[in-house]
Amino acid sequence: MNNLFVLLIIIALSVGSNNGSKLWPKNQLHFRNSFSRNYDVLTVHCKSKDDDLGIHTVARSYEYNFKFEDSVFGRTEFFCTLMHGVGSKYSVTFTAYKAKPAFVASTGVIKIWDALDDGIYLTDEDHDFVKMYGW
Repeated sequence: MNNLFVLLIIIALSVGSNNGSKLWPKNQLHFRNSFSRNYDVLTVHCKSKDDDLGIHTVARSYEYNFKFEDSVFGRTEFFCTLMHGVGSKYSVTFTAYKAKPAFVASTGVIKIWDALDDGIYLTDEDHDFVKMYGW
């Protein structure tokens, strides 16, 4: 009986942690290119302690995004560099996501970073954009 109970717990946790889970949705980071000029491409490069997500170019009116899970020990942190302009003239590196220090992982967090001509703005999907960094 105990083995069956343990097996059911493991299955429930496995199902809950997949991409389609509504119980434990993954966190998301979005990076939008909202520059006024069509030719101004946004370059996004994000890294964590364990992962380098590579360099991504984002055309105007498009976005790059990715999903991830927090570490149980609250060590999840993504540093991102956003660049644009000829020869990446404008560049800002910042902490795009940092888990709250806790033993319970956050789920379903959505942060939207929007690159505009005057700087980088942030929203958490339900609030107004706030300018966080200038170019």
